[in-house]
Amino acid sequence: MRMMSTYYRSRFHNFAYRLGQVREQLGFVAPLTAQDYKEVAALLPTAAALSLFRTMSPADQQHSLRVCRKLRARGCKDKDMLAAALLHDVGKAQGRVPFWTRPAIVLGKKFAPQLLTRLVIYPENGNEEPPDRTMHPQGDRKGSPLLYPEDTAQPRSSIVGAIPCGRPVHGGDPVHAGHPGRATLPHWRLSLCYAWYHADVGADLARAAGLSERAVLYIRTHHQPGGPAAELHEVDEVS
Repeated sequence: MRMMSTYYRSRFHNFAYRLGQVREQLGFVAPLTAQDYKEVAALLPTAAALSLFRTMSPADQQHSLRVCRKLRARGCKDKDMLAAALLHDVGKAQGRVPFWTRPAIVLGKKFAPQLLTRLVIYPENGNEEPPDRTMHPQGDRKGSPLLYPEDTAQPRSSIVGAIPCGRPVHGGDPVHAGHPGRATLPHWRLSLCYAWYHADVGADLARAAGLSERAVLYIRTHHQPGGPAAELHEVDEVS
């Protein structure tokens, strides 16, 4: 009986949390205060990074600062991790990822994963997979040791299980021939692509704004529960 009560309390808490997220995304959220921005500025390494943070919606700014504060409350002192927390969703900024895409991704992963993975291509260069990176989610492509063990047993039938939102892992399906470029994509599909690849897009923006390669890696892999940014992922999921 107690287990059932705990289960329903957990379900209610999750529902209330998601409802709060919807409310924020619809605009029912206060903008950050001057003191909040002062706190953010102290944790970001450059003025360009602060300007990048300001491009996010008030809801995403509040969410990112909340994640950062929770990490600090847990004892996190990694400056790269805290900076990544503040910018982990910046790939969604400037209207790239409208609110409707978020439930669409969730439902697509659950009910039509193969269709979803065929619809999305990397929006920055018109390819299914982002351009070559210095830091790969499973290690450095230039030959440095892996940051965490590669799951060689992971099946490649779908990228959904490997990366909740993001590019295929090493050894994934090849880029499909005949994919349209970004300029020819309908707006709804481009938005879906940005929603799927927002971690990669945000990582590139953060690198251009002066964040360290480690902070960039944290942003790129923040959806991976067992990845380098596992702590960020854990806090993000409940914030």
